[in-house]
Amino acid sequence: MELEKSMIKRFAFSPTAISYLLGMMMLDSVGLYFALDSVKSIGSGIMWYSVAIILLVASLSTGFSIALVYHSSALAYYLRFSKLKMYNYVMSLFLGAIISTIIYSLVFTIFVTPLVTKVTLNQFYQVIKLSNAAQFIISVLISSFFILSLTFTITSALLIKVGAKASNYVYYIFFGLLAISELSPSASSPLNPFYEAENIISYSLIHYSISVYTIEVALLALLLLFLGNLALRKIRALRLEEVVW
Repeated sequence: MELEKSMIKRFAFSPTAISYLLGMMMLDSVGLYFALDSVKSIGSGIMWYSVAIILLVASLSTGFSIALVYHSSALAYYLRFSKLKMYNYVMSLFLGAIISTIIYSLVFTIFVTPLVTKVTLNQFYQVIKLSNAAQFIISVLISSFFILSLTFTITSALLIKVGAKASNYVYYIFFGLLAISELSPSASSPLNPFYEAENIISYSLIHYSISVYTIEVALLALLLLFLGNLALRKIRALRLEEVVW
């Protein structure tokens, strides 16, 4: 339980996490302002709002990746010679990151978004209501689970194949995939997992229900988690200088 508490504190309440995620929320607010200002409709702007949530999760995945890299120097040792189990470590890592995602998504939705709608549309509009709060939280949970699972798999593969220094490329690979996904001709295809991760969030806010594609995103996240877990089990003990650069 101490490990879980430590991860939640690291991802949600540490000074670094708070400053980083508040900065990301400010950037998301600017993007949401221009999106709403161009369409003049909260309904049309909700899709961009869901993109803002995904970008918030993506920024959190950066810290997620860094934590995994720094832990890698001792992880192989602890798994071999202590009572630490791989599933406990991975569960704690994901639990801390996902709880942080939900907290900051709710803060952005409840407090920041109404202010942005007031400035752009001259009305305070609460995107999240009691009737869609549960659906929203579930959708954010599944979407963030997918983003974090993808980050976990990429980071684990690079740690095993290239070493800790190569994990610098995680950000470029992840955001490269996100950019290709958003700019490709089939960006709105149901086969695009990034689009579906965004779509299930906007669907929960517009239709007050859970999208059928939530299962698809969840299954893909579980597959990525399984592959990342397989890769991480092959981790060797890394020298400290490989991790701290």
